[in-house]
Amino acid sequence: MRPATSPDPGVLAVGLAAFSGILPLVSPDEATVAALRSAGREAERADLPYLPDGAAFGVVLAADELTAAGDHAEGLISEAARVLEPGRALLVSARNPLLCAPGEPGRGFTSAQLRAVLEHRGFSVDVLAAPGAAAHVTGTRTAYDPELDRRPGLLDAGPRVVAVARAPVSSVERSERFFATLPRKVVAAGVLCREPGGKLLVVHDAFRGHWTIPGGVVDADEDPRTGAARETWEEAGVRVEVGALLGLFASSWPDRLVLIYDAAPRQGATPPRPVQAHEIDTAAWVPLDEALRQVAPPVRWQLERCLEQPGGTWRQ
Repeated sequence: MRPATSPDPGVLAVGLAAFSGILPLVSPDEATVAALRSAGREAERADLPYLPDGAAFGVVLAADELTAAGDHAEGLISEAARVLEPGRALLVSARNPLLCAPGEPGRGFTSAQLRAVLEHRGFSVDVLAAPGAAAHVTGTRTAYDPELDRRPGLLDAGPRVVAVARAPVSSVERSERFFATLPRKVVAAGVLCREPGGKLLVVHDAFRGHWTIPGGVVDADEDPRTGAARETWEEAGVRVEVGALLGLFASSWPDRLVLIYDAAPRQGATPPRPVQAHEIDTAAWVPLDEALRQVAPPVRWQLERCLEQPGGTWRQ
């Protein structure tokens, strides 16, 4: 399936339902403008870059313009946001990559990808549909089923995915929607803490049943270095001075970053004693070689990287 030069009847049906009462509409595609006029809607052809800010009451990109834009698709969405009056609607369609032959030209979007690219630019998605999905599954000839083609389980079962989205009404709303689309990573921080004699501070995780180094999840509004010091006190009862970052480790499950800092006890090798005994039941100063044999294998790997190549970044 090649990018359309005129709107698919199902795509147009989504638009006609969504844009009732919104006049006039603009589209860069002549065939789309003609189809809208034939349906009794006021529509004009306009190239978005030449329209002033906030000049449009509704923008229709129903001829797979997003697919044809390829790597510039995000820019096209941003241009639509610029020309729309705040709170007004955009209709956009894109080819479904899941139903295309390998090597087919243009850029496809799954329903999740289309939602993300719109929300990333401040739009709120009112309608997400796959015109023809129900027909594809049931064998009927309906171009658009307003109920079935909007069901979550069918959003990637049609030849195209279509969205109707509202432009933000303010810069604050745009920022809120943008930040809501960003990845959410868990950040944890720990310490490779050695006392003057070289022994390493280790703790026994009662929940997981293995030895590790002091550390844990960084709290909201807490910087990682402060979080590492706090966790060391809670898990081992040792106040530490946190130094240089020795290693940054990324993992996909859970999606997180682990920062390991160099550290030293403030008062020498004071006897460690867990403050939060429900999580950590034992803490100890252990010779480094022995500690590397004692801790869990993933922790040992992290410590070895920190000792061999301090300041590095690794994926684990």
